[in-house]
Amino acid sequence: MKKIVLSLLFSLLCLSAHGASLEFVFQLGEKQNPRLDRLLPDVPRYLAFNKDSTKFIAKGMGGILVEWDIHSRQKREVGNIQAKRLFVYAAGTNQLLIQKEDNVTILNLGGSNETQVTKGQYESGSLSANGDLVVLSKGEKEFEFWQLVKKRPRQVKTFQTTLPIRNGLTLSNDGKYIASAEGSYRDGEGHRTIVEIWDANDEKQPMRVFNTGEILGVWNLVFSDGSEMLAVDTQLNAKSGVRVWDVRTGAQLLNKSGFEAYWTRALAFAPSEKLNSTEYLASGDEKGNLRIWKIPGGESTIWETYPTGIQALAFSPNGEYLAVALWDTTIQILRWKRDEQ
Repeated sequence: MKKIVLSLLFSLLCLSAHGASLEFVFQLGEKQNPRLDRLLPDVPRYLAFNKDSTKFIAKGMGGILVEWDIHSRQKREVGNIQAKRLFVYAAGTNQLLIQKEDNVTILNLGGSNETQVTKGQYESGSLSANGDLVVLSKGEKEFEFWQLVKKRPRQVKTFQTTLPIRNGLTLSNDGKYIASAEGSYRDGEGHRTIVEIWDANDEKQPMRVFNTGEILGVWNLVFSDGSEMLAVDTQLNAKSGVRVWDVRTGAQLLNKSGFEAYWTRALAFAPSEKLNSTEYLASGDEKGNLRIWKIPGGESTIWETYPTGIQALAFSPNGEYLAVALWDTTIQILRWKRDEQ
């Protein structure tokens, strides 16, 4: 009987199509009963693996930052960070960019040192993988571009945007591109939402402007590993969706909408394969639907439905794992294998 149960469980948690697969490995954290009015403090709002894929950090809704060891499955508390929006991790340098009281600060998780970038209250920002470049926005019609040379922050440019940056700001890993999700609302006109992509070397005008006509979710604005693609989540008429564009050509590579979930809360690109032009994007929504989108093509190759909502997703840099943070405060670790064809 036990073998039958294990076999059924394996078949439910190991899904594959077109050569790609997901397999349940283990669970981190103790399951709690989700609340209907608000998310529990221990629900991870943010997940990110370190450079060698042996550990990852998880920031709870209550602000507690913990580090999990994949091999020992043990965790240690790193600190308490109350910043809700400005929270960015650079795996290449094991650093965090956060709003700490009235300062924007870079924390080195491998030591105790901090670097203050600037003063003031900022709503969103991003950090390059090598920790040398920073973009920051206060939610207005502009964002700042900073360089950190020998731990000496220096603002070098200011980019003027079309609309206020209300839905997110992100820098590609290589620091070449910046994406800003902008929006406005007026009575009689409703919401107007656009996404602008900027060349970091040209502050005069954006290289791409995408007029979505939809309300973008405030949750996700994500470049692919190699900076070739940009993904966002959308929301229209209480239903969510996902879009992906080619950064260089502006071509729309994925447009899915009408999901029953109100928000798609998590997006994450799988690590790129240099010899494989196929990209994979994971999405997780409030209905507990985990989908893996194959790009180009736009087909959902793998999916799983959990009994509670998905809050955050993260692939390990070595391409071995996908971490899924659920509203029941657990983190599901899945083994990921991409299509090699």
